Amino acid sequence: MFALLASFTACDLGPDPAADGARFNRHFHYYYVQDCRADAFGPYDCGTIHALSPSMTVGLRIDSDGLASLNLDGDRYYYLESEYTQGWDSQYGSYFSFVQDNDELTIYSSGEVMAYWDNNNGLVTYYFYDIFD
Repeated sequence: MFALLASFTACDLGPDPAADGARFNRHFHYYYVQDCRADAFGPYDCGTIHALSPSMTVGLRIDSDGLASLNLDGDRYYYLESEYTQGWDSQYGSYFSFVQDNDELTIYSSGEVMAYWDNNNGLVTYYFYDIFD
């Protein structure tokens, strides 16, 4: 029995991701950006998608107890479960949404898109992993 257990340990398969208490733990890289005007009905009058240089790195970890750690290009933010929402939309799927001072940051679980809503100025900035047709 111990020899079998030792052989698994020797393979160094790494820690079980579920054992560390994270229910979501991903890093995303965004290479493209697009600015749009926005109102209560959503975005409109969007500019062209252009390269973001340097790229933006985003890390999001949601612990099993609901605490969220958000890293936006080195700036760290921490949220209680009551301070963010989790949802789903038909275009990009599941997402996490963080609101602060009437601004909103939406990070999609797939990593395809991140949206920063500047609600005071009626603007939304989309960050993309890749350019879509």
